[in-house]
Amino acid sequence: MGGIGEGGLRSFGTVLLALAFCGAAHGQAVFPSKPIRIVISVAPGGGASETLARFVGEEMRAGLGQPVLVEFKPGANQRLAPEYVAKSPPDGYTVLIASSAQMTIFPFSNKKLNFDPVRDFVPLMHGANFRLVLAVNADTKVQNVAEFVRYAKARGKVPIGSFAAGGASHFAQVIFARATGIDPIHVPYKGSAPMKTELLGGRLDAVFDVDSSIAPLWRDGRVNILAISGTTRHPAFNTIPTFREQGLEQLDMTLWLGFFAPAGTPSDIAARLSRELQRVIALPEVRAKLTQAGMEPTGGTPQQLADIVRRDSAVWSQAVKDSGFQAEE
Repeated sequence: MGGIGEGGLRSFGTVLLALAFCGAAHGQAVFPSKPIRIVISVAPGGGASETLARFVGEEMRAGLGQPVLVEFKPGANQRLAPEYVAKSPPDGYTVLIASSAQMTIFPFSNKKLNFDPVRDFVPLMHGANFRLVLAVNADTKVQNVAEFVRYAKARGKVPIGSFAAGGASHFAQVIFARATGIDPIHVPYKGSAPMKTELLGGRLDAVFDVDSSIAPLWRDGRVNILAISGTTRHPAFNTIPTFREQGLEQLDMTLWLGFFAPAGTPSDIAARLSRELQRVIALPEVRAKLTQAGMEPTGGTPQQLADIVRRDSAVWSQAVKDSGFQAEE
């Protein structure tokens, strides 16, 4: 049998090169070829981020042809999950659901942070909004921001509760005080439940809380919501004016959850994930489930999420600076 001549070797080499290119193209085309993990910062049963991950993940499975699993990474005061994803292979198989606090407050309030929201992540999609509200015990008879400012100034120092030291409800107080000239005493709690108990018991003059948390007390007539964040009124609270409507556009910011991938994720894979997320968040049944769970489903492009991170970071960083707060751990 004759050997392969020089011309045959060149032809064979050309075929191998072509096959290599085809293999690479095929490898990209079949993404995903294994399950995708959505990593969240809470333990099972931990609330909104788990709900968002499960509802969205269930529908993504149909579009991507692979299971989408929820992975729980609680710990280190919600720093563990973003640190873990930031160090994960940038191959599209690990996605983070991060909160606005993790991405726009922690970088300024926590010197021990081991991730950078801009450097270490690729934005995929804004997922859901939550509104901050200023609420008072209904017995005060205060109905709006102007009345509360008069009430607070007449009393001198007023205790105002937050659901966490170093969180959005804490720094919203700082922004509110700077804008109105009141003198609040910040009273932090570990969660909304004990804070609301203290408000109803008359030991707080007001609280900054999340809309879905305070809603049952508002519907029962036990608290008055004076204002709500966001540039437009909330559909479920359409009788409540925004802070902006009452002259406080500094408190436009909502709280939110967004989807991110590790920096370095190939652009075509990030685009595929983003398209799939946007498809799912637009489904009426998904939006209905999220709304029932107390969220405002949003969506949008990666660039829109990047813009929100930059905008909110500028506001919260100034509030952190004004407060002098730094996390101890």
